[in-house]
Amino acid sequence: MNATLKQSWAPFPGAWALALRYFPQVNEGCFITSFSNGALALFSLNGSQEPLFFNKTAHESSVNALEKIDEFTLASASTDGIKVWDLRRGLTAPQLVFSNAKKLNFLSLGSSKGRWLAAGTELVGSDAELHLWDLQNPANVVRSFVDSHHDDITAIEFHKTLPYLMSGSTDGYVNIYNLDEPDEEEALHQVINFASVHLCHFVQSNRISVLSHMETLAFWELNSTDYETDEEPKPREIGDVRLIWPVCEYVVDIFEGYVAYGANLKLSLTIMPFDAESEAFALSRGILLLLGHGEEVVRDVMHISGSNIVLTCGEDGFVKVWELPVTLVGNNTIEPMAALGPETQCEKKDKKKDKKDKKITKEKREKRDKRDKKRLKESRFKPY
Repeated sequence: MNATLKQSWAPFPGAWALALRYFPQVNEGCFITSFSNGALALFSLNGSQEPLFFNKTAHESSVNALEKIDEFTLASASTDGIKVWDLRRGLTAPQLVFSNAKKLNFLSLGSSKGRWLAAGTELVGSDAELHLWDLQNPANVVRSFVDSHHDDITAIEFHKTLPYLMSGSTDGYVNIYNLDEPDEEEALHQVINFASVHLCHFVQSNRISVLSHMETLAFWELNSTDYETDEEPKPREIGDVRLIWPVCEYVVDIFEGYVAYGANLKLSLTIMPFDAESEAFALSRGILLLLGHGEEVVRDVMHISGSNIVLTCGEDGFVKVWELPVTLVGNNTIEPMAALGPETQCEKKDKKKDKKDKKITKEKREKRDKRDKKRLKESRFKPY
């Protein structure tokens, strides 16, 4: 199945389009995009050829992260700190600005219940810090975790129901903090040692997905609070998804109900159903967004819930709107998942998998991983 490109924009030639957030209550449905030149732009889905409004100097450099706080409020992060915007007032000036004493570059954001905002920083010297603010009392930082990560903090997520905050880093660790504990050491509820972390999510209330920069994927059990009797949970390791998923070179993200991944050499972007409960991927049900963003990396993908519309943005500078051939039902799930048979389980290779992938030798894999590590090191301080 193939998606249809409906509209595209490239408002800042030469700049990468990095992240997307959708706000259905703003101007009857709008989305905002961040760019590597420090700009923010708000677009409408009504067919307008220009952004509704934009701010070319929203930040002094690349906007590393966006976070939707509530139906009207957005947070953005960059080298000049974190800015909180009320989109009903446009993008002229932020309502709040946060920084830290060391003026570290902020790389990642997370929020909870429209009140709590967390941000992780880049490594400078021996410092990579995680800070937490109360947006109802924003004058001071509520919590700071400064000793738990030793490299760039690339991912942050709050648990939906429990007082847990999760952070992932290029130091290879995923940390889960219990925010009810006042001391940093006591607050460190669980530590997952995996690999340089690209993404980590609470895919279920008690399950965690972790994706590395080497495109290896694993699922962990969230520890219970009974430390005396519980053993360290063992992961369900999927391995390098490039060897499992059809036409995959890199993963954009794992979302609630689907995963998005791309292949630059094939000029393709794929949306594939994902069932969190069974941790299964429907390998034969992928929807192709042909030509995607050309040979450039796709930075973000967003499905508008309850519709067949998908938004994408990438390093070619374009923001695109796609129409899928099927309606995404439920919470981002592509059609009913009941038909997911054994061959859709991620640990089993698709029967129609390209034979070429099967012939990849250990030597070639090691060479590719070495190349990926070099690329990660070289691009660490570029927009990710």
